[in-house]
Amino acid sequence: MIDTSRLDDETYRREVIDMAWQNHNVEIRQFCFAWLGSGLAEDMTQDVFVTAWQRLDKYRPEQPLRAWLYGIAHKKCQQTYRNRARRTAIANTFLEEIRDRSHTPNPTSPEQNSAGASELQRLQDAMARLSTEDRILMNLRYWRDLPMQEIISIVGKSAPTVRKRLRQAEQRLKEAMS
Repeated sequence: MIDTSRLDDETYRREVIDMAWQNHNVEIRQFCFAWLGSGLAEDMTQDVFVTAWQRLDKYRPEQPLRAWLYGIAHKKCQQTYRNRARRTAIANTFLEEIRDRSHTPNPTSPEQNSAGASELQRLQDAMARLSTEDRILMNLRYWRDLPMQEIISIVGKSAPTVRKRLRQAEQRLKEAMS
């Protein structure tokens, strides 16, 4: 039983979370694995317990701790699943758009057509080798020609983070093209 009157005490909070981890981390990890697969289950489990630590003052003693942890895990897994599905849908949309735009209408000569097609194929291949996040950023910036502020809003990251990731994506594309 958690003594909510002691939750202001850092040592007591740590004891509560340690006890919760020892008693419930395996089943929470299995729950996250069922939702997200092995790649994200471990990280999500840790995220659940970090959130539990941060929101321990919101815990209601009439609810079993296990049920509260499962509630946190469910919300986090559901959000991660939705975000992953959304990113995949965006990436697939952009991949189709790249394919559509990569075919130039009316080439001026067979040589230009061949050179252009070769270059576009290299670009498509290089883009396909990028991570989903890199493809999304490159598409938002260069194919959709969106302003940086709008990209920041779509991606949901800070301006410096988006700029840095875009520069990194550009560098990876250059490397993939060479």
